[in-house]
Amino acid sequence: RTLSSKKFKARRSTMSQANYPIFDGDERSSLLKKVQTKDDFRAKKWRCVTHPLRAFETLSPYAVLEVGIMAARDLTERESGFFNTDTTPDPYVQVLLDDTELEKCKTLPARKMKEPTWMYQCEVDVLAPTSMVRIQVKDDRPTEKADIGFFDVCLGDIPYDKVIEGWFELRFQESLLLTSVQRYQQHCELREETLTEEEASRKKKEQASAPSVVPAADPDDKQTKLVTKTQLYAESKDRALDAFQACVQSTADISDQMGLETISKSLREGGRKRRSNAGEVYISLRLKLLVSRFDSLFAYAMDAPSPENLGGLKQDVKMTRKIDVQRVYDDIMEVKVRVLDDAVLCCVYGFRYLVTWRSLPLSAIYLVGLLLCCWKTYLTWAIIPLLLAISLIVNRFPSARSYMTRGGQNAALTEEGFKHTAAWRDSGEVLKYVTRVLKEDMKAKLTDPRKLKTFASQAVRDGQPTLTLEQLRLALSAADFVEMEEQYFRKGDLVWVNGRFPAKVESTAGDPSAGTDRVLVTYEKSLVMEDLPPEEVRARQVTLRADGLPNLDPLRKVPGGAGILDSAIEAIYPIIEDVRHLSLPGIHQLTEIFTWKKSTVTLIMVVVLLVISSLFGYAAWLHRTSGQNGNLSRKEEILISVLRSLDNYVAALIIVGIFFLQGWFMANVSSVIKIASRSMKGRPAPATWAFFAPDPVQADLLRNLAEKEASMHPHGMFHLPYMTGDGSSASASYQAAHAIGP
Repeated sequence: RTLSSKKFKARRSTMSQANYPIFDGDERSSLLKKVQTKDDFRAKKWRCVTHPLRAFETLSPYAVLEVGIMAARDLTERESGFFNTDTTPDPYVQVLLDDTELEKCKTLPARKMKEPTWMYQCEVDVLAPTSMVRIQVKDDRPTEKADIGFFDVCLGDIPYDKVIEGWFELRFQESLLLTSVQRYQQHCELREETLTEEEASRKKKEQASAPSVVPAADPDDKQTKLVTKTQLYAESKDRALDAFQACVQSTADISDQMGLETISKSLREGGRKRRSNAGEVYISLRLKLLVSRFDSLFAYAMDAPSPENLGGLKQDVKMTRKIDVQRVYDDIMEVKVRVLDDAVLCCVYGFRYLVTWRSLPLSAIYLVGLLLCCWKTYLTWAIIPLLLAISLIVNRFPSARSYMTRGGQNAALTEEGFKHTAAWRDSGEVLKYVTRVLKEDMKAKLTDPRKLKTFASQAVRDGQPTLTLEQLRLALSAADFVEMEEQYFRKGDLVWVNGRFPAKVESTAGDPSAGTDRVLVTYEKSLVMEDLPPEEVRARQVTLRADGLPNLDPLRKVPGGAGILDSAIEAIYPIIEDVRHLSLPGIHQLTEIFTWKKSTVTLIMVVVLLVISSLFGYAAWLHRTSGQNGNLSRKEEILISVLRSLDNYVAALIIVGIFFLQGWFMANVSSVIKIASRSMKGRPAPATWAFFAPDPVQADLLRNLAEKEASMHPHGMFHLPYMTGDGSSASASYQAAHAIGP
């Protein structure tokens, strides 16, 4: 303490000698308060139009959301353990505004209560009308705070000065995906219990339609024996659980007959096996304006902070290292397939197709067109759109497109893919294709690359395969430079189907030695891939995803290596996710257009390109025939002048856009547009909330409870340990909202 005092005096002396101003404690506090105090919204409302971002940061709230957290029911229980068999949660509620926890909006835990009553009231300052509020119910466990369930609401949908009171459905915590805006839109359309029932029904249908198969694995293998024992144990465990549930129900019936209602209710509630949601909370909401209706219109110009995107994962990145590495590898493979195979390599092969004159008419058209552009530069706007339109028209035919864009590195491992590779008349492409057949299709090991090169060069003659793909597999299996390796699949294995679709093995059947083995797979959801139904495929179409993982065991054995691995994964995973979300959707949309899967958009593009080419071609013809003789009319001169200067106009527009769109005056225009569009939207809640249900009976019960507590304990409800310490304000707010007399 003495040392601190000496340091403070020395520092004060130094500041005095340097002519720095010295303030006492009260002056510093007043300065801090001056900086933190926000400007009055009424006085500075025009800042919302001129500088919306600064207005959001510096203006006081224009409204408050009064949140009454009254009660909850049927909350999800915690998991029981060996030393703790009590599954009753200690729930409390946390309010979040734009993914940020509000310290002043949090109830106290209701100890050992599955259906607690809080009667808690708090206020949320509203700065932007598009802000999102999340009601998060948590379990106050001794060692950690566990999440029970949540729901989101948009403040822009809540009407002003109207009390919305009722039961709000809690979503499972596993549904905390994507952004709050996307979650809110999903929940408005369908309740969580509806989604759960649909998912259960879908799984039941899949199990019923799945063929009964026998695992295709070596019975003497240790891993197979372990899996078999695990399956038998799981089946016996299910039978034991079924027997236990029957015993519990029987005991509950006997307890009911004996008049032991408490025991009977406890046994029946404990016997529930499947839940449709995480419970319900009884909430009261009222959005109250602090300014006039006219002044509140200015707030529409402000945007809420961008919602946090939690991705499509149902677990955090911090999981077991094996799963972490597997996930990172899977994401990298998805980017490789979509970007490298489907985009880059296709463009490279398409360019090679033209410059190697594999199609004489097409290569001649491109050559002549590009030479004309070099000869007369004003023909560029007529030639380039025409060549692009021709490329799109050629892509309309799948067979021609495959021969142009598929080669040894990205051709399908099918008979057609083999023909596409052979058509290149290139031993290098055939070698790449045969290598992929060995590794991805036959799951074999190459011992002598030189012999394989000789074999591949002789597998194709005059652009045609000398044998079918099945005969190629048989020939490779008999070659002395190939070692066949048996690969067995088990239920739950993570695999690639045809080297591009992530899936999970559900069952296997058939005899691998006879080539009749089949694998039933369920496809995983992808960022750009549509949901595919379960499918039974040949085992050679399936590759274990774990085969591509690097061996990280030596790193884990090094002291501190596990921590380095975790840090590396946490650092690289967000980068990979950003690349996926930025590149894959755009590339997928372009692929859909270029392959005519979105035929309407592609047809419009072709027509626009042809129109542009025709206009510029007509202008070039006029300039060539009549322009040199001076026989052009006034309209023709204007047309030629405009078209020939079009590139200059485009460049000028880009420059003007760069300078003007970022100007301060454009913020005013944007703010006016936002105010006009958002003010006409309306506030439809709660009619559009599928997750909301009013309950007049519960409202009467809570009203009576508020009256009783207000009369018996006018200074608060501190005698109830699970209720908030701010009980008096809660009762007063509830009475004011429902016109209850003191």
